[in-house]
Formats: sequence, C-alpha cells, structure tokens
Amino acid sequence: MTSLTDALLVINAGSSSVKYRVFSLNDLSPLAADKITRIGESGSAVQSFKQAFELILKDTQPFNIKAAAHRVVHGGTFYHAPVFVTPEVIKNLASLNGFAPLHQPHNLQAIAIMAEIFPDLPQFADFDTAFHVGHDPVYDAYALPEYLRNMGLRRFGFHGLSYQSICDQIKRDRPELYPKKLIIAHLGNGASICAVENGKSIDSTMGLTALEGLPMGTRSGSIDPGLLLFLGQEQNQSFDDISDILYHQSGLLGLSGISNDVKELSASSNPSAAFALDYFSHKVAQHVCMMMSSLGGMEALILTGGIGENSNIIRKNIEKRLSFLPTFESLIWPTDEENSIARNVKELLKI
Repeated sequence: MTSLTDALLVINAGSSSVKYRVFSLNDLSPLAADKITRIGESGSAVQSFKQAFELILKDTQPFNIKAAAHRVVHGGTFYHAPVFVTPEVIKNLASLNGFAPLHQPHNLQAIAIMAEIFPDLPQFADFDTAFHVGHDPVYDAYALPEYLRNMGLRRFGFHGLSYQSICDQIKRDRPELYPKKLIIAHLGNGASICAVENGKSIDSTMGLTALEGLPMGTRSGSIDPGLLLFLGQEQNQSFDDISDILYHQSGLLGLSGISNDVKELSASSNPSAAFALDYFSHKVAQHVCMMMSSLGGMEALILTGGIGENSNIIRKNIEKRLSFLPTFESLIWPTDEENSIARNVKELLKI
C-alpha cells in the first residue's frame, strides 16, 4: 500500500472565503490548492465556515496533513515569528481584533473551526506584521503622549508575508537586486508600500491598523483625524457609523461611486471612475516618495498584488508621476504569501 505524502495545509481565511494550499513537507512543492468563496451568501452551496472546512479536509484526504498553518494579519507586540497555537495565543490575538476588524476575527474563526473538526491537528499562526519587526522607532512611533505609546499604540505595518515572498523570490532569481534599495508596492483591495533594503523592512505605509496609508478598495487610507472628530461631534455619527465609512464605503468605491474593482473602473466611461484611478495612482506615487525618504533613495520599484500585477493603467500612471526621479528599474512580480507561510512554519515542525 502506497503511503500518503506528508503535507502542510496553509489556510488564508477572509470574511466570506477561504483560500488554501497544500505543500509537501519534503520539499514544499505545491500539491493542491483551491478557494471557497461566497460562504454564507444567498444561493451559495456553502452556507457556513464549518461546512467550508469540512470540504477542505475532504479534499485533502489524499495527503497526510501533519499540521495547519494560518495567515493571521496582526501579531501586535506579542508575536514576531510563527507560533504554535495555544489558548493563550488565541486570547492574545483576539485582543487585537479591534485593530484589524476586517481580518483578525476571521483568521481566528478559521483556527477555532479547524480545532473543532480536527482536534488533534497541530495548528500554527504566521503574521503579516512580523516582517516589519525591527524598524527604527522613529518610523513606528506616533506623536502621542508617552502613556498612550506605552500602551502599544504604534505603527506595525502589514502585508509582511507578501513582502517576504517578493524578497525571497528576488534573492533566488535576481540576487544582484536583493541588497539594493527596493520599494515594494502591494496593491490590491488592501494596499500598502514597503521600503526594503537587504531583504529587510525599513518602513511601511500601514500603521497600527490596516487603514493607514494608501486608499484601497473600500478603505479610506490616511485622512485628517480632525475629519473624524467632525463626523462624531458635529454630525453625530457613532463609532460604528464612522468605522463603516472608513472600512466599507471609502477608497476606490467611495471615490468612484461605482465599484472597488479596478478592472471595472478601467472599463467605465464615467468620469468618476477615471478620477478614482487617477487619485489612487497619485497617492501611490506620493507614498513611494515617502518610503524613499526612509530608505534614502530607490533603485527598483516592484509592483505586486492583484492591482499591481494586472493593471497596466495604474502602473503607467504611477510611473508617469515618478518620471522626475533618477532612473530606477520597474518590475511586476507575483506574490506568493502561502509559500512564505509554508516555509516559515516548516522550520518550526522539525520534520
């Protein structure tokens, strides 16, 4: 009888979807992958996350799954590297839900459901914040009173697993580029930019939460804090109302009034669609220059993520706005966050 291949299951859970990949623990070659979408939506065949994970475990029966590894967006000051999941880990991560409400609760829900239906399977968490650990404090501090800074209210940065993936690929495929001053822009429904040198994060546009920095699909990006005070004090908007505006009604959707989908906006003849794309490109170029200030220059600009990899309009608009700079190499590079997670967690498994 043929023995099953020892494998690692990597899970990336969202609000209504679960993406998973299976990697061989021998050489981390990919064995299987799929994405379950529209979970719980009307007309969907999958009406709960538990049902989704039961399907995933059924689909992965041809493999000897030795552990599950989860993408978790926020590790806070608790975790700077992947960890084995324990009740204490869950408690610490749940305390960060308010800093990543679009992601953290769903990441933890995935861990809980896996524990319920496969209780003996070891589970690990890997973090989007970990890549940014070690910044100079001047890049991570907010200009707030010391007692607030001592509460851990500081900048963390996100999309770290994506940035790690790009750096690992560059080290393998373009080793001469690896030690240089790189600006990597992860542009998707969530978007940020990272300044990298020698494969290390120097600075990032995202902060304590995934709202800071660039405008995104439905998120506002950085705005005047006084605007929030105005909404609360003068317009009587509740915290929930303001949160919904910032996370769900803003960004490309808010600017265009049409969609958060760059492909749809690019095909539209509506002037508001063109304005949204122009605004997004402008802000990306501005934040590239901000990251250059932290890095002391830029030798290559690397675009990744759904927009970065696929939108020629956005790429050309960004490059046009940066044409005043000295010559730099411009690259499009597909990211592979799941592979980063698999590599990180394999080291912990000692298999």
